Amino acid sequence: SRLDVTTVVRARVGTRKASFASADDTLAITGQMIGGVTVLALPPELPIWIDARVMTRSRVIVGGGSRSCKVLVAAEALTALAGAVVVEGLANPVVS
Repeated sequence: SRLDVTTVVRARVGTRKASFASADDTLAITGQMIGGVTVLALPPELPIWIDARVMTRSRVIVGGGSRSCKVLVAAEALTALAGAVVVEGLANPVVS
């Protein structure tokens, strides 16, 4: 799947342009390095958007806070996080 930045994300943010944060900005905002960012330890003011298809799974693998660590969690645990919102169509299947 691929995040729909050009339509869904821009509409949710309310902007004409959107791009991914640089490694330096990501570290400054989250306190975590690219490749290890975990949704389980984001600052509470950051929104957490979850593609609706993620919620069809019983378990999902998320970053564990470092590049070498991943965590297996129940999908419903994600919706218990502060600021979590399930978004229909946030990501689209990649067509080959």
